[in-house]
Amino acid sequence: MKLRHALTAALGGLVLSCQGPAAVLAQEAAANAPAAANPHAAITAAHRARALETLDRRMAHYVMVERTPAIRARLAERREAYMALTDAEAFREAINADLLAASGDKHLQVWIEGRSRDDVAAEGAGPTMEAMAAEEARNGWGVREARMLDGGVAYLNLASFSGHPDSAAAIDATMAKLAGAKALVLDLRKNLGGGEVALRQLMGHFAPEPMRLEDIQFRRCKPNPADREDCIPDGRDTFERYANPVAAPAFPTQPIQVLVGPGTFSAAEAVAYDLQAAGRATVIGDVTGGGANPSIAMDLGPWFTVIMPIGEARHPATGTNWEGVGVQPDVAVRADRALEEALRLAGGS
Repeated sequence: MKLRHALTAALGGLVLSCQGPAAVLAQEAAANAPAAANPHAAITAAHRARALETLDRRMAHYVMVERTPAIRARLAERREAYMALTDAEAFREAINADLLAASGDKHLQVWIEGRSRDDVAAEGAGPTMEAMAAEEARNGWGVREARMLDGGVAYLNLASFSGHPDSAAAIDATMAKLAGAKALVLDLRKNLGGGEVALRQLMGHFAPEPMRLEDIQFRRCKPNPADREDCIPDGRDTFERYANPVAAPAFPTQPIQVLVGPGTFSAAEAVAYDLQAAGRATVIGDVTGGGANPSIAMDLGPWFTVIMPIGEARHPATGTNWEGVGVQPDVAVRADRALEEALRLAGGS
């Protein structure tokens, strides 16, 4: 659990992802918490009050500036009702319901840590990058399944996108096993997102030259000397993003079918959207979750974390993104029938 807690902070980096790595790992941390009768029983009214106060100040970092006043007003209006909820999970759920209602942003969510940050800090230094790599490797670097199907079609099922530097080599090794196939079925139906490293390396295998991905407009915030949780808006910086250059792309021109559904979110949506916008893939399945804003994890005291969107994605080919609307499939079928349809189109079985 200690290792997973550290991974949340160390690998969150750019989380195109809340269900993204920070949120998913927060859930795992809660599930792997010490076997006390109720590890969150230590969360007091003072902890909850601090989380609400800090969340209000942290909203200064939110990328959608025009929505911030309504969000803050909703939180202030509902503060008494939140504080009446002594169960930590009920408290969290009530806040998240109002955050979504006021913002429409599915990334903007509060999560509960599996253990108090104060307890984790008291244990000393966190795990090394080598230990984190070992943990990622045990999880297959996000690769759930990679195999050849009948008819010369390759199948790749990804559970997540790793942000660890070593994940690039793991992606290359996986793609090398599938190279030579006449087509690729990329299954992202149960992929909630993740980090930049694995995503950009994977996309490098899908074109002869590095593909243009969506640009990211990051909100620029100057530190507020009077309040370290606050920031002073200072415009935006736009970063052009490209896939990583790959020496031997596995699928530079072959057909690609991307499987999606409601369980496809954040960075997984970015892969589907970018391939679709570039005309490099046929997207098959159901509409995706609709979370496009890059986010980071910010603490709200020792027990609570907010996933805070700090950037806005815009693809140069479309001028927009999938925020709030999801990626629209080229071939609309129920998500559970998407593989069957992809194999029919690819001529495999």
